[in-house]
Amino acid sequence: MLPIIEDAGILGSMASTVQHVIIFVQENHTTDNYFRSMRAWGANVATGWPLQPNPPARDQNHNRAAYAKWLHAQQAGTATPATHTQFDTTVVLPFYAYLAATGAFMENHCSGFGTNSTPNHLLIIGGQTPTLRNPPRNQPQPVWDMPSILGHAQDHQLTWKAYTGTDSYPVNLYTQLRGSPNVARSDEILTDATDLATLSMVWHDSPDDEHPVADVSLGEDKIWQAVSAVVAAGHWNDTVFMLTWDDWGGWDDHVSTPNIEHTPDGVQLAFGPRVPLLVFGGAVRGGIDSRWNSHVTIGKTVLDLLGLPALGVPRLDDAVSLIDLIDPQLSNPEPPAHGTQIMQPQPPPKPPAPKPLPPPPTSTSQPVGPVYLRDGSTLPPPNDQPVK
Repeated sequence: MLPIIEDAGILGSMASTVQHVIIFVQENHTTDNYFRSMRAWGANVATGWPLQPNPPARDQNHNRAAYAKWLHAQQAGTATPATHTQFDTTVVLPFYAYLAATGAFMENHCSGFGTNSTPNHLLIIGGQTPTLRNPPRNQPQPVWDMPSILGHAQDHQLTWKAYTGTDSYPVNLYTQLRGSPNVARSDEILTDATDLATLSMVWHDSPDDEHPVADVSLGEDKIWQAVSAVVAAGHWNDTVFMLTWDDWGGWDDHVSTPNIEHTPDGVQLAFGPRVPLLVFGGAVRGGIDSRWNSHVTIGKTVLDLLGLPALGVPRLDDAVSLIDLIDPQLSNPEPPAHGTQIMQPQPPPKPPAPKPLPPPPTSTSQPVGPVYLRDGSTLPPPNDQPVK
């Protein structure tokens, strides 16, 4: 595990190297499901599971009730065969395999909550969610006046841009962000690469979001294009990239995550199942990082990288930060340009044994807390999808 650095002077030195942060959010895959390739490097990922055909045949149920059922089966060691599969990473997802092996691979990163998409997107953007389900698409979409890392950047005179699909989801769920001229379509990051905002977040429409039943290589190609455009514009060394997947998507993962938050029905809410998080860039120290963290760590890391004050959301403000991954003295090699041949780095001749799981961040689970709004008021804790 990399050391956690708390000295303010060191943090300032690291942050001064970073001029841009880009967060990519794809959909619906666990760490075991996507990154079997990292076992050769000593990561705690499963091996020997059946290979997953690409594209997947169906979209598995992955709402709160499905998660509770999976959680019980996972704790009992009775995985569902249909979910107990893995992609052949280096064959199907070679650019992701390269990034994982050369950047920081967060092997114990977790979805923020054990449920499906919308709550976890909101946890990435602002560390909290008023809902535990996806709002029905055939009804007007809810809008909440919650703080977000994008709006927080704006409030402190930093530039931001959200690159989304055609309906501006999920930033359209925030009062401060809805209708902003800083919300653009996903592919515009390719032309904006020469004039990047300080903070960028990127989502894609299906099939480029990798949400089953999409061909996952399509989404990987979109990420590869965007990274290559930023690198070609000369921003490899001053940009920190973070790539994650919103939720578990119904896929199995062999690791039991710590229970630190629960809903009134007593079912674990946080951490959710493990999902991949890759951190990379010219100044990012590579390696397998074993510390427990979740989607709220992404927002906390953004605050620290950009020198922003606390957001006012305790779950995010108190989260683990990954700023210690930044080393101003580093200048890592640039990744392969889009469309070129990818030569995978060679793992050790004998795969190292995975590190033991770290202790849980807290010994007792806490009831999920209220939702904090920008005016200082609160909403009740989310509890709109009980499973008991």
